[in-house]
Amino acid sequence: MDGSDGEFRSPPFSRLTERISGPRSRAWDITDRAAALERQGRRIIHLGIGDPDFDTPPAIVDAAINQLGAGRTHYAPVPGETDLRAAIAAEYSSRCDSRFDFEQVVIFPGAQTALFATLMCLSGPGDEVILLEPYYATYEGVACGGGADVVTVALSEETNFALDVDRIARAITSRTRVILANSPGNPTGAVFSEKSWRELVGLCLKHDIWLVSDEVYSCLTFDSPFFSPLEIPGARNNVAVISSVSKSHAMTGWRLGWTITPGPLARHLDVLSQSMVFGVSQFTQDAVTWALRNPPAEVESMRRAYKSRRDLLCDELEKNSRLKVHRPGGGMFVMVDVSALGCDGARFADELLDREGIAVVPGFAFGDSAENCVRIGYLHDEAVLKKAADKIARFVDGFVS
Repeated sequence: MDGSDGEFRSPPFSRLTERISGPRSRAWDITDRAAALERQGRRIIHLGIGDPDFDTPPAIVDAAINQLGAGRTHYAPVPGETDLRAAIAAEYSSRCDSRFDFEQVVIFPGAQTALFATLMCLSGPGDEVILLEPYYATYEGVACGGGADVVTVALSEETNFALDVDRIARAITSRTRVILANSPGNPTGAVFSEKSWRELVGLCLKHDIWLVSDEVYSCLTFDSPFFSPLEIPGARNNVAVISSVSKSHAMTGWRLGWTITPGPLARHLDVLSQSMVFGVSQFTQDAVTWALRNPPAEVESMRRAYKSRRDLLCDELEKNSRLKVHRPGGGMFVMVDVSALGCDGARFADELLDREGIAVVPGFAFGDSAENCVRIGYLHDEAVLKKAADKIARFVDGFVS
């Protein structure tokens, strides 16, 4: 209180939230509005936020319940349980045909936290972080969180958002500290080739730059194999990988992700985690350890289902000449350019929700170059997706610019 008019005035805040509250922070406004419409009784088909309709495989749930009953409800080691870290290291050792040690792995409550922590450890005021656009909506805030400046490199729609190393090279300056790449991409679904990864790794080594690889969709590739920069032995001192079980095992709500990095960076992440999260629940880590060592059959069946869903949704959307559909090579989303309608993605998404009850994410969430696009998730079974595609077709046919 100020003693005169009774008005409460807060002391000043830090500038952290100012740095991370750019236009991308409004990415989920459409999802919030869809939820409000549902509370009013509207039926909404959610094709926006990446939380699919699959439930966690029952055997993983049982593993967690068993560990709860066994009293695994205490503090875990800050960098994570050794068994889980060893299981993750073993998986990457097998995939990359080279040995990774458990000390290179740090566990976090979700890949989002892991990504934030990694960028905080690698960049700060005066540094630059290169983002490949379109990029996931939180990347801009994550890069700005520690005070770094964002430099965007737009990947071309004409090449279906393939990695363009020459364009990235032209964006590098003496202040560049990190390049953040995502394959399969969110929102584009682009799967970067081994050749382009090797070129990008060579560029990072040449300029002494960190390459952060977000691999949360690595389990969902449909037309070509997944390749990680960790498979390039000479790159490992420059590469940090972020991943999780959220998509691969339908465990979005369990909030468990990890980093696998060179040892010195892992130690920095451990120190930061002490102040930020102080560990992840024991029983959650135990369940994920079980899942990695005993892969449930549902994991592969979900991957096949996503491919079938992608094919159906893209086939249906491609029937309309006013939509430019970028068929994804992986992940769970398709980017659709709506500029032929004479509108941007924000207007398209708002009116689609109001008129047809379908929630999608407007392209501005993924960078300026995507503002004429929307991201549509194939997050439901094929019957629901067919219904949604029919509604979108009706909406497009009746759209007046």
